[in-house]
Amino acid sequence: MKKRKRRILTLFAVLIGLSVNAQQVWTLQACFDTAYKKNISLNQEQLSSDINNINLTKSKAAVYPNLNLSDVHSFTAGHVYDPYTAQYNPYHNTENTLALNSQVTLFNGYLLLNTVKQSKLNYQAGELDVQKIKNDIMLNVLAGYMQVLMDYEAIEVANAQVEATTTQMEQMEKYVKFGKSAELSLLQIQTQLASDKLTKVNAESQLQLDKVTLMQLMDVPVRSDFDIERLKLKDMFPEIPLTTEEINKVSLSFLPQIKSAMLKTDAALYSLKMAQSGVLPKLTMGGALQTGYTNSLSSDEFKNNFVQALNLTLSIPIFNNLQVRSNVDVAKINLLNIQLNEQQTKNDVRKSIETAYTNEISAGKKLMATEEQMALETRTYNDMEKKFVVGAIDATTFLIEKNNYNKVSMSLIQAKYDYVLKIKMVDFYLNKPLTFK
Repeated sequence: MKKRKRRILTLFAVLIGLSVNAQQVWTLQACFDTAYKKNISLNQEQLSSDINNINLTKSKAAVYPNLNLSDVHSFTAGHVYDPYTAQYNPYHNTENTLALNSQVTLFNGYLLLNTVKQSKLNYQAGELDVQKIKNDIMLNVLAGYMQVLMDYEAIEVANAQVEATTTQMEQMEKYVKFGKSAELSLLQIQTQLASDKLTKVNAESQLQLDKVTLMQLMDVPVRSDFDIERLKLKDMFPEIPLTTEEINKVSLSFLPQIKSAMLKTDAALYSLKMAQSGVLPKLTMGGALQTGYTNSLSSDEFKNNFVQALNLTLSIPIFNNLQVRSNVDVAKINLLNIQLNEQQTKNDVRKSIETAYTNEISAGKKLMATEEQMALETRTYNDMEKKFVVGAIDATTFLIEKNNYNKVSMSLIQAKYDYVLKIKMVDFYLNKPLTFK
């Protein structure tokens, strides 16, 4: 039994090590920045965006002429039959050909230009997808940060309850000693103190668990010196926000997932144009400079073998096994699918706004009701405590009221932080900063 108790105490000491050995205080912004830096999904999305940027550069370069230099050196050896002597004579020859070639597409149904435009849209959409993931991380970290803040306040309330019950127990010990109260009343107060201490322990344990959750949201290893800045939330009271339609209108103007979906639809339009260009003629121009030598010719052969060439090639598609038609049909279907994705994204945002709006209204009403309940409960508790001190009520009646008071105190903390978080969720869709200062 003693060994088990020591283990529990050791575990508890580890759990509360954060508050004892705190060395670094993390601000909300520091938590955001670290989560951005460490999150693997975000970094992978950024790499995808980098690839899109490379593809954009590649598509732009494809519009310009290419230029290639080739140098072919060959050596041949063997025997050649001489019909006049009826003998095979040894033969060897060395040749070298030097060529400079260039080709440029003059017209291909605007395929290259449309490819550039599509690549640019894909790159812009990719950058917005990166921002979308950052926003998701930010909201998750904010919720985790506020949960830790709430835990700290819950611990403060739990400490106050332990102190109040301790004072009441000390008074009851005196009353029992002088025969003013029965020992049963003292036992009831002692039981209440044990319960209050357990509530404190649970609150402290919850704090450590929520800190672990926050650190995991930041993708950093759990450490015992982790602590956050204790922000003081401004007094907030329920207000009638904008309508969901007005909030949605604001969100459509800045949310990255909306802009990204629209850009991807535009990119799909260019994919269709690119597929349709397959039925148009293609005109290319090429040029070459070439010379060479062989050891069997004169010394001026480099000059004599110099060749200049310029050519125009026109390719007119007549029948291509329905490949172009198939590509166009597929591009049309892809366009319809991407348009549906855009609408789905807008619908998802609208639903999220409607949920956030409803949650804010409900949380505000709950906070108002809890504050009213707390005000009445405080008056009742203070009155009952005075009566208990003078022996006007028994311990059982008083402790029932005390437990009611404790429950409402904790409910008020939860209601306050829940309401503030719900406000921040709506603020996000209104493009307001997620700060508390």
